[in-house]
Amino acid sequence: MIFVALALRHVFHLGGSGALVSTSPFANSATTPAGVSAGAAIAAYSFLGFDAVTTLTEETVDPKRTMPRAILLIALIGGAIFVTVAYATQLAHPGARFDDEGSAAFEIAKGIGGDLFSSVFLVGLVVARFASGIAAQASASRLLFAMGRDGALPRTFFARVHPRYRTPALNILLTGAIGLIAIRLDVATSTSFINFGAFVAFTFVNVAVIATYLRMRRDGERPNPLTYAVAPTIGAAVDLYLLYNLDGAALTLGLSWLGLGVVYLAYLTRMFRNPPPGMAFHEAEGGQETASAPR
Repeated sequence: MIFVALALRHVFHLGGSGALVSTSPFANSATTPAGVSAGAAIAAYSFLGFDAVTTLTEETVDPKRTMPRAILLIALIGGAIFVTVAYATQLAHPGARFDDEGSAAFEIAKGIGGDLFSSVFLVGLVVARFASGIAAQASASRLLFAMGRDGALPRTFFARVHPRYRTPALNILLTGAIGLIAIRLDVATSTSFINFGAFVAFTFVNVAVIATYLRMRRDGERPNPLTYAVAPTIGAAVDLYLLYNLDGAALTLGLSWLGLGVVYLAYLTRMFRNPPPGMAFHEAEGGQETASAPR
């Protein structure tokens, strides 16, 4: 909020567009379809992760009630923060011209509040990155543990927990090692690589809705074609368009990773003759739902 307040002060007194209410952050002479596509990719990257809270469902009290609320609140609160900060930033620093795009946030902070504020901002940014990294590492390692326990990944490694701390220590080390690889990637490639997985997942979510629509019609039901067919078709088309416009190196990395996943799935299902491992749910004492691998 301090950043937003200083940005608006900068707009009124020092420069920027000079108006609190303006459409320029959303559309101006520099707006192009390619720029909108790039912005959509950045928006997807910014919003990714709100669903990671579901990986801690088994450790949550009353997850059936708590988790849906948590997911919606994270998306709404995070979205409001992103939109407000991005809007104020565009008013204070119209356009996307920077001396160094890799330190754009620092440059904007310096222009808004001077050297002292930019230093404080940088400290806050470093702390926020560490917190975000710890949250991502925790959720990814917990997800790998669940997949190992369910048989989707080798149990001997991924389903092992530390005898004292009762945490998936090997998965934590693995995700940390993979995260260090990102040090060698530039911002555009790493962002696009993450978005590759997101857009592939979003595409298949839309395809799954269409498949559900066809199955419901086959069973004699009459689902709304607008919500079950038209909307997911448009969504899948947009996702594929965004996939096509990602960074070339990210597409190569993503397709290679996807290919490895398909090969492993073929091995796991005996060339797709057997169904993949599933999850069995049961109610624990106190009404808390837990999951376990089927035997």
